[in-house]
Amino acid sequence: MRITGKGFWLLILVSACMLLSSWLPAHYKLWFVSETGNVGHSQTLNMLMILLLFGRWKHARTLAMFVNGLQFLFGALILYTSWKWGNPWLGYSLTTLLHFVVLKVLNDSRAVREFMEDKQLA
Repeated sequence: MRITGKGFWLLILVSACMLLSSWLPAHYKLWFVSETGNVGHSQTLNMLMILLLFGRWKHARTLAMFVNGLQFLFGALILYTSWKWGNPWLGYSLTTLLHFVVLKVLNDSRAVREFMEDKQLA
């Protein structure tokens, strides 16, 4: 795998954002819910998406955008209700921002698209 291309490094950024968005709720629970609450995110699904992206599966970018889009919408909805009702909102604002970065890079980056479609490198 060629690591000198811009697309590869943007996928590293995407994978770091995805891993951080699933790591934060596990280690900073009070940023998301009160002390008696429960929060969880799909760490396994994010790892699978990262493996598919670096494996250059044909539909990995579309599937990753769909999954992160759902996570972004869910985070935005929870962020709105948390802000409205006075619940903790720091964690959801961070994860929503991370999911937005993932969506923006996967959707708008021509370098990522070329990296995913380049069959000579695989």
